[in-house]
Amino acid sequence: MRTFIAIIVGLLGGFVLGIALSSFIGILGMTLFNMPLGIKFMPYFTAIICAIIVPIWDHKQKNG
Repeated sequence: MRTFIAIIVGLLGGFVLGIALSSFIGILGMTLFNMPLGIKFMPYFTAIICAIIVPIWDHKQKNG
């Protein structure tokens, strides 16, 4: 159950992180190059990556 909760937290947190990071990259691109920059589907990529990393991190902290 703890692993499932860690996966859900990783998905939601990663999605929010991806939105924030995508917005930051877009603003930075507009500031520096006068054109919006970004990575297509970035919130989905970060959600998947965080859904993998957070349970591993939680497991290491629980056992360590």
